[in-house]
Amino acid sequence: MESGNGKIRVVVADDSRTALLSICGFLEFTGQFQIVGTANDGLQAINQTESSRPELVLTDLCMPYMTGLEAASQLRKSFPELRILIFTELRGHALREECLRSGADGFVEKSEMPEGLMEEVCRLFPRVCGEMEKASSAKPHVTCEHVRDDLPPAS
Repeated sequence: MESGNGKIRVVVADDSRTALLSICGFLEFTGQFQIVGTANDGLQAINQTESSRPELVLTDLCMPYMTGLEAASQLRKSFPELRILIFTELRGHALREECLRSGADGFVEKSEMPEGLMEEVCRLFPRVCGEMEKASSAKPHVTCEHVRDDLPPAS
């Protein structure tokens, strides 16, 4: 599952193309992540995970066809070693607890991004924190080429 270049292999799922581009762009900018798949619903996230075998799945909670919560539950059963973070515009301790019970390793409110996202990633992948500090002076080229153009627009 780990990439040969030491970067964390990630699948990102969000039904908002703007959010998807922003999250992927930020992850690429850090230099610590390799985006191996993108999806605009939970079912696509599962398919991307099955085909690309990432270390981490970042998924929005509210998406069409299958929510991030439903996807996290299925992914946890199929890939127990996979790390899953759910992000959402919604707030609440009960929601956070439900996500964790459903198989997610962490929960981030979109209002707390990108700092909250990186805190959770550092908790799950401690090696990232040290590497991020070393790489903070370097500015990698961000292309967002991994975001699929064939995804239909969100409804």
